[in-house]
Amino acid sequence: MFYNLVGKNGTLYNYTDVIDTLTFRALIANNDFGMAAAAGFYQSVLCFITILLVNKLVSVYNKDYSLF
Repeated sequence: MFYNLVGKNGTLYNYTDVIDTLTFRALIANNDFGMAAAAGFYQSVLCFITILLVNKLVSVYNKDYSLF
C-alpha cells in the first residue's frame, strides 16, 4: 500500500524507501525474483526475532500480557 504513495518518483526513494517497497520494486520493475525472495526472507526473520525479544521483555514485566 505504501508503494502507491511513492510510486515511481525517484526523488522520494532516499526518504521513503523501506524493505517492503524495495522488495516490491525489485520484483515488479526488475523481475529480480532472487533479490525479492531474499529481502522478504530477511524481513521475515528479522521480524520474528523482534517479536520473540519483545515478548520475552513483556513476560519479564507482566506474564499476563505475553503471547506465550
